[in-house]
Amino acid sequence: MEQFFNPAHPEAGFPDLQLCLFPHLRQFLVFDSRVGQPEVQELSADDVLGDDFFRAVEHEFSHALREMGDYPFAHLMNLTMHFEETIREVAMMFILERLGVRISDLDVPGHDGSGMEMPTVVVYVVTGSTVSAHSDVVLSALRELLQKPGSYESLPDWERRFTDLASQESEIMQRLNRQELAQAVRGESPDYFALWDNLN
Repeated sequence: MEQFFNPAHPEAGFPDLQLCLFPHLRQFLVFDSRVGQPEVQELSADDVLGDDFFRAVEHEFSHALREMGDYPFAHLMNLTMHFEETIREVAMMFILERLGVRISDLDVPGHDGSGMEMPTVVVYVVTGSTVSAHSDVVLSALRELLQKPGSYESLPDWERRFTDLASQESEIMQRLNRQELAQAVRGESPDYFALWDNLN
């Protein structure tokens, strides 16, 4: 959430796409200012995380597993970090394609395209009690991030929808925290242990 309270824009200027992801919800918001009148879209994980996404991730994982090199054990120990980066990259690729950005047309290494520039993207991960406790501050910071002539002032619904999604995210987090605490009290959580627990 620190991005909301330090609204720094990329050096290139105002970002083309701003994504608000809510980790425990299927919905996410896209603020698109690439051309013309800015748009706010609400998308679902189902729009991007389909069979093609999982096949792409599986392909990348399979390739990474077999790429042992000269230091196989070091490679295996670093796989979790590599997998995390791979999932982020593939997910972003599918989100961009869902928004009409053809990866094959981008002017990036490894692609023989038409020279289209990669849009600048900022991702905000909206989670935790911070949102519900400081919703006014979050909205104020987000408005500042979205300032641009002819910008999102004509789209007032985005504030209501953002607040709704942030509230849902916060409620789910609180419920999960209560469940985890109850499991800890019963000694069922691996994340907590009492001094009298025998961990051997």
